[in-house]
Amino acid sequence: MRIAVASEGLEVAPRFRQCASYMCYRVERGIIVECQNLPNPGLAAPKLVALLVEMGVDTLIVGAIDYDVANVFCHAGVEVIAGAHGSAREVVQAYLTRTLTGVDELCHLDGWEHEDGHDRDLAET
Repeated sequence: MRIAVASEGLEVAPRFRQCASYMCYRVERGIIVECQNLPNPGLAAPKLVALLVEMGVDTLIVGAIDYDVANVFCHAGVEVIAGAHGSAREVVQAYLTRTLTGVDELCHLDGWEHEDGHDRDLAET
């Protein structure tokens, strides 16, 4: 399993589109075994999704994210967790132990796909 966190330094970035990098954690048997920092390449959502999927990312943890961007990730099979804040590593640890609170699992919510064309944010912090 590989989990990417939209980050600003070692913290979860408050806004996905303005993050400085993605902290990519490789997890084996529920334990973080590797961490790589991928500087934000500034790609459009479809290309960024393709890059992260190619890297093996299956979960993305963010602060706030636009519905349309979350939609692209979810359709590619990447679980999106929005509303996270704090240390990126601690958020991943909490996710792995199922103790992460105050977040939304976007790909599992009924009606998560936003259809009216307005650019809105989920989990504004």
